[in-house]
Amino acid sequence: MSPRNTVARVLERLVIVLSLVILVMSLLSIASIFVIRQEVLETTRTISPLNEQSGQMRITVSEAQGSYRAYLLTEEETFREDYVASRDDFRRGEAVLLQRAERADMDEGRVEDFIAAADEWFRLADAQMRSPSRAPLRQTAPAFAEVEREHDALVTQITEVRQERRDRYGLLMTGGVAVMGGAALVALVVTIGQTRRTHRRLARPLQALHRVVTGHQTGTTLERADVTDGADEVIALAGAFNTLAESNASMHRERERRIDLYRVTGSVPGLLTARDGGWDSACARLGEGLGVDAVSIYRLTGTRTAERIGSWSSSGAGFSVAVQELEIPGLARLLAETPILRARDLQEVTATFPRPLPKVAAGESIEGWVLHPLLFGDEAVGALSVATLTPHDWDQAEVQAMERVAEYAAHTFVEQRYVASLEELDQQKSDFTATTSHELRTPLTSIAGYLELLEDGDFGELTAPQGNALGVISRNVERLRSLIDDLLLLNRLDSGAVQQTHEEHDVRCGATRVVEQLEPVARSAGVELVLDHGDEPLLVRGDAGQIERAVGNVVSNAVKFTPAGGRVHLTTRQEGGEVRIVCSDTGMGIPAADQQRLFTRFFRASNAQEGHVPGTGLGLVIVETIARAHGGGVTLDSVEGEGTTVTITLAPDPAKP
Repeated sequence: MSPRNTVARVLERLVIVLSLVILVMSLLSIASIFVIRQEVLETTRTISPLNEQSGQMRITVSEAQGSYRAYLLTEEETFREDYVASRDDFRRGEAVLLQRAERADMDEGRVEDFIAAADEWFRLADAQMRSPSRAPLRQTAPAFAEVEREHDALVTQITEVRQERRDRYGLLMTGGVAVMGGAALVALVVTIGQTRRTHRRLARPLQALHRVVTGHQTGTTLERADVTDGADEVIALAGAFNTLAESNASMHRERERRIDLYRVTGSVPGLLTARDGGWDSACARLGEGLGVDAVSIYRLTGTRTAERIGSWSSSGAGFSVAVQELEIPGLARLLAETPILRARDLQEVTATFPRPLPKVAAGESIEGWVLHPLLFGDEAVGALSVATLTPHDWDQAEVQAMERVAEYAAHTFVEQRYVASLEELDQQKSDFTATTSHELRTPLTSIAGYLELLEDGDFGELTAPQGNALGVISRNVERLRSLIDDLLLLNRLDSGAVQQTHEEHDVRCGATRVVEQLEPVARSAGVELVLDHGDEPLLVRGDAGQIERAVGNVVSNAVKFTPAGGRVHLTTRQEGGEVRIVCSDTGMGIPAADQQRLFTRFFRASNAQEGHVPGTGLGLVIVETIARAHGGGVTLDSVEGEGTTVTITLAPDPAKP
């Protein structure tokens, strides 16, 4: 018997072979786990930062575009500074993006194309912002579209690289599972105990990990691998996979959070301009969107005080009287010089917030607190307060949302201040016009009275030249009185001081009275005056006296500017649910160059001035004001030397849409 055929030899060979197989399988398993772990960690260290940097640079160039557009529309220096800051942030990030692309073993050409497209857009935007003539925004639109295309291509390539790595470590993991399974089968032949141990320590955890990975591939991204059971290498692999999965989930949550906050803050400007409760509604929208406990907006009323004009609290009750008004020495300077005050708990509030705010925070049980200044240029106009009753770490998306709301609120403050100033100026103008007109009417009444006495001969008989002179004076007094009456009426119409009687009446009646009043004037001027109003009533709800005044102004103008032998035709009709009053004449017409300014106060057509035709330049303005007050308007069509057609449009009931 050959010694090599003995049982011991066979067993020895079997043991040696099995030992070698087990050793080789074990080494392969360790190597597979290590390689997979390295692949997962390498993906986390390279692809995720690269994707994050790419997204951040895309946001930066979008913010630059928004500031650039806002600057071209408003020419506010603040938008130019925001644009420059975004441009500088983008250029500082170029080297970082290239470096991360190199670390990810990705083709840098795509990154360079994206950077080149963005640099080209910045170059065009810089040139357009420096240009004294603001060219249309569409000149930079193709360049920005190219930036978006290049970024989409870059994101696609990053996704492909990530997928390649996922496929690679997926294959490695599958191979590792196969190797582990082979080792388990060999161990099962050698010993049941080893098989059970191998199954408990190796096969079962790997199967669970494979199930989790497969679930992630099919969309089940909430499940995580078990890191409490299995060999150390398997636990390390599961931990690395969980890290990668959590990183992806965190990026997804952050992206969704930013989108949600953009939606929330996008509706704030409309709320701020609402007449009733707009500031409270804006605070509620921001507070609910951020998930905080209280939001308040304050407006500066002095160098050290700010009053609260809007607030919201999750409990439904506002802060106490202690924070109805902020009073801090040098508050205006503090807000102008400090970009933002932010604290995550009461300890940080005490360390960073000026007195007496830490005391207020302690009294109100505030932990997390942000006090954001409302700035318009370099001027502080108020403050935005956001608070939580539990410690809170303020993330970048939340801070950016507060920055947007603070910017909206600051602009609204300034706009309201400008509107108040304009309203005050308009009131002063109205008061001045009313006072001046009243003061002028008193001496004019006296002059007219004495003129009448002179003309009646109470102071002696007049010669013919004296009578003519008094006639000229009398006509000019009437012109002044007419001008003053027009000014007073227009002022009352603008200010709403005219008492309007909104009653339903037939427009035809007013038109008839106007024609009856002006018929003698037209006859003496040799002008034919014709009225055509049909048989059906034309009912309008409004002030009959004002509408008649408007029609009278139009018809008297037509008679005045029509030479002898001419014709004035007044028509009233209903058309498309509206009442139209049309006055056509065959008069001198209006030069085309003057027609755009006919509804400007005190403007008179050049041919009227050359012909010395009397007038105040307020008649058509009064007509337009009355027509608009009745839900309509005025249009004018004229050809010089041929005639003019004026159309007054009235809504049957201005109160109804």
